[in-house]
Amino acid sequence: MLLSLRTPCRNRTTAGEAAARRWVKRAEGVSLWLAMLLMLFVHPLYAEASETEDAGVLYLANGQSQWQEPALILDSRFEVSVSGPIAQTRLTRTFRNTSEQWQEGVFVFPLPEDATVFGFALKVGERKIVGQLQPREKARETYQKARGNGQKAALVEQQRPNLFTNRVANIPPGEQVVVELEYQQPVMFRHGEFELRLPTTLTPRYMPGLPRSRDNPEWQSGWALPTALVPDAASISPFTVRPDDVHPSSHRATVRVDIQNGLPLAAVDSPSHRLDTRIDGARADVRPEAGTILMDRDFVLRWRPLPSQQPEAAVFHQQWQGEDFLMAMVMPPAGVGPVLRRELVFVIDTSGSMAGESIAQARSALLRGLDTLRPGDRFNVIQFNSQAHALFSKPVSADANALARARQYVRGLKAEGGTEMTSALSLALTMGDTSDESRVRQRVFITDGAVGNESALFDQIRRDLGDQRLFTVGIGSAPNL
Repeated sequence: MLLSLRTPCRNRTTAGEAAARRWVKRAEGVSLWLAMLLMLFVHPLYAEASETEDAGVLYLANGQSQWQEPALILDSRFEVSVSGPIAQTRLTRTFRNTSEQWQEGVFVFPLPEDATVFGFALKVGERKIVGQLQPREKARETYQKARGNGQKAALVEQQRPNLFTNRVANIPPGEQVVVELEYQQPVMFRHGEFELRLPTTLTPRYMPGLPRSRDNPEWQSGWALPTALVPDAASISPFTVRPDDVHPSSHRATVRVDIQNGLPLAAVDSPSHRLDTRIDGARADVRPEAGTILMDRDFVLRWRPLPSQQPEAAVFHQQWQGEDFLMAMVMPPAGVGPVLRRELVFVIDTSGSMAGESIAQARSALLRGLDTLRPGDRFNVIQFNSQAHALFSKPVSADANALARARQYVRGLKAEGGTEMTSALSLALTMGDTSDESRVRQRVFITDGAVGNESALFDQIRRDLGDQRLFTVGIGSAPNL
């Protein structure tokens, strides 16, 4: 199994003691590759890489490298333990080889982009495979050799911070495959509210640039060809299936979240699903009201501690490998600061991937954003698809006439064309009066994030952002943010 990991920082801090090693907040440093192999000899059998993948779905390929069909997902479980600002998740998925042939399975699954994976195991029948660290190319070579010799092996690769691919060699006919992944992620906190997002599916990405030939087709399978700007496009474009095309009991997940907030809770809710919640002081047990959820959107959970006019603190303790770790969380008091004048530029994605409900949600979000403008603020609206276009040549005062024109403009926006974010970012980040230090320069990006050149966009933001503040509004059931 091949898996890209980012090693956590080894330096201990007072507030982040428990995050080191096990409660790591964000991966940093050198990328590692995790190789998971179980060298159990069986009769020499051969299986080739699947040419088709799906987000969260195991696909089977026969010895002629021909894609067969999605394997039946028997069970998916998210077991989440939240300790203050850190969430630890055990994701377990059970598949079955429903064919009468020995197969190789390939499946693609999403993870939070700021997650750190610390454990991986795979069980085929009664045999369990546990992860081992190996360099990337060595892990691939070991996997290929084991696969060709008929040995059981698994390989996991990180294609993007939020996209992983798993290959399992030599699955017997009718056999069950259990994949278990453990990871940690920071819990978002803003405006007095915590938010946890569990991705269950992927949004297809737009691949900018001219197509080019495949460099290594064995490791690139998907609907998109590699391009000059996205050379790994074929590895990050899994085929998708509609819920109507799969077994009624497949593509469903059980979710259980245990929240230990450390401070009394006021409420727990979700904008994505109905919940069955039991709150007891600073602790909450949360499950979907329906028991299981369809894996067609992110599972989003939000909770709020009781407001206080004084700072409050909570301390969390954990033992690991014979050592004690402490983590402190300090909550600021509730209060209102001075109101600052703003220069606010809204950037809305009107590409083809936003068609249907997504563009309606985006228009609604932008209209609500316009309603937040105050006298003294300046604003502008930029739409982009294959090209970027600004409503005004520069940010204008938020008076009644300008706002009326902006609302009319937004209501007429339609979704079509490509997703060329580079030009939109360039226009938004270079617009406005940089000499006016009395204003807060804010940029709000409304998009589904369905592009394959994320790294280039992040580099552009780091280069051009300056003292501006960039916010993203995720649109759709599984935005790539």
